[in-house]
Amino acid sequence: MSTQLTADDVRHLRTGAHFLACAIDPTAIHVYTDMVLRAMEHQSLELTTVDELASDDLVVAVGMVTQGLFIADMPPVGDEFLGCIKAMEASLGRRVRAIYPLAAANINGMIPLMVGLQSTLPVIDSDPMGRVFPLISQTTLNIGQVPISPIAMMGVTGERALVEANNPQRAETLVRALVTELGGWAATAMYPCTAAQLKAHGVHGSVSRMIRIGQIQDAETSVERKFLMLAELLDATRVARARVSHIEGLSRPTDLGLPAQPSSVTLEDESTGQIIRLEIQNEILLVLVDGAIAAAVPDMVTLLNSEHGTVVTLDDVRVGNVVDVLTYPAAAQWYSQAGLDLAEPTAFGIPLRHPRRSHA
Repeated sequence: MSTQLTADDVRHLRTGAHFLACAIDPTAIHVYTDMVLRAMEHQSLELTTVDELASDDLVVAVGMVTQGLFIADMPPVGDEFLGCIKAMEASLGRRVRAIYPLAAANINGMIPLMVGLQSTLPVIDSDPMGRVFPLISQTTLNIGQVPISPIAMMGVTGERALVEANNPQRAETLVRALVTELGGWAATAMYPCTAAQLKAHGVHGSVSRMIRIGQIQDAETSVERKFLMLAELLDATRVARARVSHIEGLSRPTDLGLPAQPSSVTLEDESTGQIIRLEIQNEILLVLVDGAIAAAVPDMVTLLNSEHGTVVTLDDVRVGNVVDVLTYPAAAQWYSQAGLDLAEPTAFGIPLRHPRRSHA
C-alpha cells in the first residue's frame, strides 16, 4: 500500500539509517535530509510497496558508491541520479517506473527520497541488502541471480560511464576503478529488474523499518524502554554494556574493493569481567565475548551510548566510552548457503565461518 511520507518520517528515517550503519558520513546524510525536507515543501513523496506495481514494471536501485572521498567534501550538483536513470532507460529502451535504495542504511537509505522527489518516481519500500554492505555484489538480488548490469554512473565532475558486465564480482572491480577515476564517488543506478523479480528476491519493508527505528530512537523515553522496543522490532540482543579499553588499527590486508582500514576495539564488561572484541571493516563484522563468537557478519551490530541510547559512530569511539553492544539478525536470505558465501566473515578476509553455516 502506498503512503505519503511526512517531514517527521524523513527525520526518523535519517535516525534509523544511522542506527543500521555505525559507520556513517554525518555531514552528507544531514545535507541530503535538508534537501529532501526543502523539496517536500512543494511536492509530496510517495513510498510504495512492490505489490502496488505491475509485475513487469522496470525498477532500479539508486545509490552512491564511494572510494576514498567523503561526499560532503565534493557535494553532488543534484542532477546526477536523474542522469543515471536516463542512461539506464536509453540502454534498455524502457521507462523506469520506480526506484529503490541500493542499501537500507547510511546515506543510501536517504538518497532515494531525494531522487524520488526529483524524478516524481515512487520509492519502493524494499532494498537488496536489508542493511549496508561495502560491495555492490553483496545483495539478495545477486543471491537470486538477478543481473547487476547495466550500471549507469555519474561522477564528481559530471563524467558518465555505463558498465555492462555479467559477473557481479567483475562489475564490482570495474565500478570501483571507475569511481576512483571519476573523482572518489559516483551516483549509480543498477540492478534493473522487474517488480516481480524484486518481489521474489528483495528485502521488503526496509524503508519503513528505518522510519520505525527512528521513531523509537527519537522518542522522549528512557534508554531501557528504547531497548525493549528495539528488541521487539529487530529481535535484538544486548551482548554487553562494556567500557572501551583499547583501539588498534590492523595490518590485515583487504581485497580490492573493500574500502576500509581494518581495526579492532577491545572492551571490558565491568559487571561480569567479560572481554568483548569487535573486528571492524567499515561495519562491525565480528563480536567476540571471551573469544567465543557472539555475532558475525551478516549479523548486524549497533553500538549505543549507554547513558543516552544514541548511536555511537565508529569514528567517534574512544577509550573510556561505555557502550551497549546490540546484535540482531539480518534478512533471512543472508543465512542461506549462497548468502553466507557472499557475506560471512571469510568474504571479508577473516578466516571464520558463520556459526549458522552448518545449519544453512
